[in-house]
Amino acid sequence: MSFPTALVRKPGPAFAQALSGHPQKHTIDCERACRQHQLYSEALKHAGAQVISLEPLENFPDSPFVEDTAVVLDHGALIASMKEESRRGEVASIIRELERYRKITSMKLPSTLDGGDVLMTDETVFVGISARTNRKGVEAVAAFSGKPTLAIPVLKGLHLKSSVSYLGRNLLVIDPSSVETAAFKTFEWIEVNEHERYAANCLGLGNFVLMPAGFPRVADQIRAHKFEVVELEMSEFEKADGGVTCLSLIIPQIPD
Repeated sequence: MSFPTALVRKPGPAFAQALSGHPQKHTIDCERACRQHQLYSEALKHAGAQVISLEPLENFPDSPFVEDTAVVLDHGALIASMKEESRRGEVASIIRELERYRKITSMKLPSTLDGGDVLMTDETVFVGISARTNRKGVEAVAAFSGKPTLAIPVLKGLHLKSSVSYLGRNLLVIDPSSVETAAFKTFEWIEVNEHERYAANCLGLGNFVLMPAGFPRVADQIRAHKFEVVELEMSEFEKADGGVTCLSLIIPQIPD
């Protein structure tokens, strides 16, 4: 089994000012977010990842959401061209870290991309057309990946992976009301309902699945597929429009 590296970044005091459309965004508790982030990092280690913890970026409230900054494949890392101007300064320190592992390619405006819109599966890359990612961004991912790449309109939610997660073994967790689903018909689905939407964002790492706590039906269905489920309190990150995958940038181990 190969074990990935996971880049994470601790929340700083500015995290309470993260971009968000959540109705409880003004109640973000930074101390609680730090405790939740520490448990998240421990869960990554439990799942076999080597965790590299980056220091907070005080001028960038959204910087704990490191997934959005890049797309990492075996042959290189594509640095995202982020639509939100307030987030663009996050990428410099990510580049410095990723250069240790991969050759760097950087996107350019007018292409826009958040990594949370990029769903990697065994054969195909799916990229959400969302409020943060445009069609030129999809084209940039397609040119970089060298794999079949499909654009998926996002109907609700911030990112594609807010609504669809790939766990491995041809299995998705999906909210079919939030994305166009025709391209996913060859997969097996665990469907979430309107009240479980936040559980659609899960992180599959080998035999482990990290998911938000509070969704027992979804957790039981994942366990029924022989995955080990790790449930995590994510309340403060949910208030900032973030999910489980958002908090890490996964660098796969290159096969021998």
